[in-house]
Amino acid sequence: MILHPASRARRLGIPGLPHHDRLATALGRRLDDGFHWFRSVAPGGMEPIDAVLVGPGGTWTLTIAGERGRFARRNGHWYRWNRSTESWVPWDPAPVNAARLAGRSLSLHLERAGLPSEVTATLSPPMEMEVTADPGDRLGIVVERNADRIAALASADERLSPQQVDRIVALLDPRQPLPRLAQAAPGG
Repeated sequence: MILHPASRARRLGIPGLPHHDRLATALGRRLDDGFHWFRSVAPGGMEPIDAVLVGPGGTWTLTIAGERGRFARRNGHWYRWNRSTESWVPWDPAPVNAARLAGRSLSLHLERAGLPSEVTATLSPPMEMEVTADPGDRLGIVVERNADRIAALASADERLSPQQVDRIVALLDPRQPLPRLAQAAPGG
């Protein structure tokens, strides 16, 4: 997997040196160089996305955030388990909404650029967070913290050609040279 430097400066970081990213390291051991990893990318001036994975298996946004606790979606509403009262209480699903918004924003950006716009929004929560939903209830995102499982999902199907991957990479990392386009007509 090819790591691209963050698009925005990090505080307390040394410019040009990659910082330790456990998820990127774990995915890098499982995915080949057909996949590209972007950390803290903000294409087109949109809100920064925690991470983007692009490869033959498609485009994935990864929101690496969450809270401690158990959370569930039931009957179309979100709840948090309150240990002190041992009951479910209403919860504002900010990490879930952030993951969904990151995927949707990147999808719209790719669509405006004339590129394949299917994006898999993923929430990669911390170990202390459990997110569940009623069977058959679609969250609109993938909730997965295990790097092996994310790598398996991302490489399961070939959705993008190498040229499409190159175009998306060039869009997300403007420092990359734009791949040569095929001529419209022979000799033209």
